[in-house]
Amino acid sequence: MSNNGPQFSGQAFTSFAALYGFRHVTSSPWFPQSNGEAERAVQTVKNLLKKAGDPYLALLAYRDTPLQSGYSPAKLLMGRRLHTTVPTLPSQLGPALPDSITFASKEKEKGISDAENYNRRHRVKTLSVLSPGEQVWVTDAKLSGTVLQHHSTPRSYLVDLPQGVVRRNRQHLIPLHTSARDRVTPAETPTLRSRSGRAIVKPSRLNL
Repeated sequence: MSNNGPQFSGQAFTSFAALYGFRHVTSSPWFPQSNGEAERAVQTVKNLLKKAGDPYLALLAYRDTPLQSGYSPAKLLMGRRLHTTVPTLPSQLGPALPDSITFASKEKEKGISDAENYNRRHRVKTLSVLSPGEQVWVTDAKLSGTVLQHHSTPRSYLVDLPQGVVRRNRQHLIPLHTSARDRVTPAETPTLRSRSGRAIVKPSRLNL
């Protein structure tokens, strides 16, 4: 998974993906949060390079530090620990592949826990599914458009705007319609009466 940078959208990278047999998924344009794992990794490395006197030793320590799953990045990538400045027994530096089943189980549990904590902290609500032909407001472009279809990538849609077809995350799209729950009919309009007995109709709030 990557962003939509030109280095990932050329024919050379497409051929590379086909040759090595992996599926390339791109994040939603103008929505770095959808590529949060890579963005967070970049932030971690930047902080290391800013604080460390020796960037190579800092990266070495980071690669050999166990993660929440109990395995370090080097262990997951190469199947062995690295020789760092911390004294280590030679027997612990031998190659040993991690248990893939245990690792996958711990990562799944961590992902579920992280998602629950994020949703609770930010009071996340499930957004409705958009249908082709539905009118939406695109928040970053500040224009209204028409939904064409659901994109193959997660939570993305193709939207027809005046300047052309764009791809946007569901977070950027606000449906332009009044729901039946918020619609006020004349029978539901509250009626007040003045001291003289004349009826005063209180205007209802429009929900656009």
